[in-house]
Amino acid sequence: MSQAGILTVNQQQLPPEVPTSFVTNSGIAVPSNNTLHVLGGADITVSGSGDTVTITYTGTTNFTWQTVTSTVPVNPIQLVSNNGYICNGSSLVTFLLPLTPNLGDSFIVLSNTARFQITENGSQQICIGTSASTAGSGNVTSNSTGDQIEFVYVGGNIFRGFAPQGTLTLN
Repeated sequence: MSQAGILTVNQQQLPPEVPTSFVTNSGIAVPSNNTLHVLGGADITVSGSGDTVTITYTGTTNFTWQTVTSTVPVNPIQLVSNNGYICNGSSLVTFLLPLTPNLGDSFIVLSNTARFQITENGSQQICIGTSASTAGSGNVTSNSTGDQIEFVYVGGNIFRGFAPQGTLTLN
């Protein structure tokens, strides 16, 4: 006797561990015919093998990295957009925010063997999460080696810090 046939299962009959939709940054994807397409865009490639999907950024970061100390090149160091700074030495390395930033300008500061302090210019302000510095006179200071943070200029004299690592003090 043949047992062939078609089984139709609706979403309510699936166990809760079976995903029926996938939330993204800009919408929800719902599989069609048990297929979900994952596509890349500009400078993004997507590959799949077995149970793994790999999403790879193929563009360039355009970041220039440099090692700095409390005396090299000078102290304080004027931060430059699209630069990463690795702080070495035994003394605090002091930085000044860029004087005339453009929207989207960013930089990264990493404490390797020396701590760092990033100080505002004029009426600038540093924001990390929901906390904000004292506009015009504030700073952010690393408390131990291994601390790091990336900043992006978001306009209105505000530098927004994200992806902080370690313990930073915002004044």
